[in-house]
Amino acid sequence: MPARRTVWGRELVAFCATALLVLLAVSAGTVWLSERIARANALEEAERTAQRLAQFLVEPGLAQAPTGAPGRFDELDRAAENRMSDGSVVRMVVWRATGEVVWATEPELVGRDLGPSDGVLAAIGGDTVAEVDERPETAADGEPQTLLEVYTPLTGPGEQLAFEAYFAYDGIARQAARLRGQIIPMAIGALVVLQLVQVPIATSLARRVRRQEAERTALVQRNVEVSDRERRAIAADVHDGPVQDLAGVSYALSALRGSLPEERQPTVDKLVGAIRHAVQSLRRLMVDIYPPDLSGPGLGVAISDSAEPLRAAGIEVLIDAAPLPETPPDVTAAIYRTAKEALANVAHHAQAKRTWITLEETVLRGSPAVRLEVADDGVGFPASTDRRAEGHLGLALLRDRVVGLGGTVTLGDRLGGGALLTAVLPLHHGQ
Repeated sequence: MPARRTVWGRELVAFCATALLVLLAVSAGTVWLSERIARANALEEAERTAQRLAQFLVEPGLAQAPTGAPGRFDELDRAAENRMSDGSVVRMVVWRATGEVVWATEPELVGRDLGPSDGVLAAIGGDTVAEVDERPETAADGEPQTLLEVYTPLTGPGEQLAFEAYFAYDGIARQAARLRGQIIPMAIGALVVLQLVQVPIATSLARRVRRQEAERTALVQRNVEVSDRERRAIAADVHDGPVQDLAGVSYALSALRGSLPEERQPTVDKLVGAIRHAVQSLRRLMVDIYPPDLSGPGLGVAISDSAEPLRAAGIEVLIDAAPLPETPPDVTAAIYRTAKEALANVAHHAQAKRTWITLEETVLRGSPAVRLEVADDGVGFPASTDRRAEGHLGLALLRDRVVGLGGTVTLGDRLGGGALLTAVLPLHHGQ
């Protein structure tokens, strides 16, 4: 079971790592999106501010300024200065469509013709536009180099004008940062809470599945152990009962043969031969039910003996059993049963003429292991080898046992035609 716990531990770590990567990706997207939303909202707020300045401050000031009178913009200048005292608005300019400055918070700009910009023309046309300008055409010494310019329509005395307000870009950035600081914690915080809720649930599910796997493996193990005990008991009963009885009958008939008439002796010989054949069949059945010692070279010999029904059916059996290191009893038993089941499938379903059996030492996940390979030149495996619904456990049960010991079982097509079964079991599955 340590191998299974390691697998589930890796899967849980992978889940947490994936959740963390998704959280980081979503967080990055949230930061980028919140940046765009925050700056868009800040620009919209600047546009609304410029429209209010044009409507409630500059337009009434221009309407109340007597044309041609000295100091006619003094009242407007004082109102604009009061509004600009907080530093959010850097400068205000009123333009004609020709590019002439009608009024500005810097008196030296009044009357100058600087040419109409795209923003001025858009405002004359009735649109409000905003743009970031790193080199404003009306910039004064000591002002920030990067400003936000907002152009908006303005109705002057008898003509359509354009009002331009310069906002400090740092203020826009601070406003965007404040909005971003409200969006990001809320969005990312919700994701973090979601992940924190998911991790315990995933851990609980992983533990539950691990427990179910452990119970399932333990159940398979108990079934195999019970089957071993039953096989041992049946083999002992057959050996101590029918085999001994038939052997005794054979010896008795052989002893009686000389006392019988000569014409009756062939009949006795036939009976003795039949009894001995029955004893051999029972002995083979005992080996099938409860195999002999599988330790050391006995495993290869036992697998070769289990292929005897194939040889009797005319199927050529080629076995290559290399010397193996000391192997735990449960591993040797699993290898023997897997080989026996595979050979039974070849005998019953493969329609093969030749079978190859390979038993050798190998490596599984960096540790010593044993590899069993059973191949044939028959019709191959069917589309589905899982026939548990029909009551045939066969390879399914053995596969569960091999996997429960930390091994692997693969079923596939043999190169050149036929079927190929490969089972690999670690020598030290308990580590």
